[in-house]
Amino acid sequence: MNKSRLNRISFRFELMGFTSFFMIAKTQTIIGMSSKIEHNKHIVLWDLDKCNLSEAIRTLTAVQRKYNLSDIAIYGDRNNGFCAICYKIVDFITMLRILIDTEYIDEGFLSYTAKRNKATLRLSRKEGRGKMEIKSVLRSYHIPAPQQVERIIYKTGILKPEEGLRIGNIG
Repeated sequence: MNKSRLNRISFRFELMGFTSFFMIAKTQTIIGMSSKIEHNKHIVLWDLDKCNLSEAIRTLTAVQRKYNLSDIAIYGDRNNGFCAICYKIVDFITMLRILIDTEYIDEGFLSYTAKRNKATLRLSRKEGRGKMEIKSVLRSYHIPAPQQVERIIYKTGILKPEEGLRIGNIG
């Protein structure tokens, strides 16, 4: 698919101390999972950006050792970013510490995790990309997937905000 900048248009204007923001974007439906298992209990989910597979393995191995994490499965559909899942159950603050200690963590993923009190990880195919495939498993000790993993269905833009057309004083 040709990703036209017109697939996402953002308008932002500031006038006399007021800001107006409006966005039009072509969207897609995504299926994912949530980190939240029950109140203050989470599995660890990562969204890594701007790294290759060896860099992802290096940073995830470091946090796996530091926090005594179970096996970590690394998934991807491109060569410069990866997702990862660990089924060890931790409290929310520990999950945030793990994410903060992980090099290449996607800043938007970290921000939304902190705001929503849970992480959300995409599992389905994103338009213009291949299928999510397992790239590596970092072995430590095995924990099976919990039964109560929350399935998430959400809409997201085909383009990231910085890829679209921006009009006005967008900062």
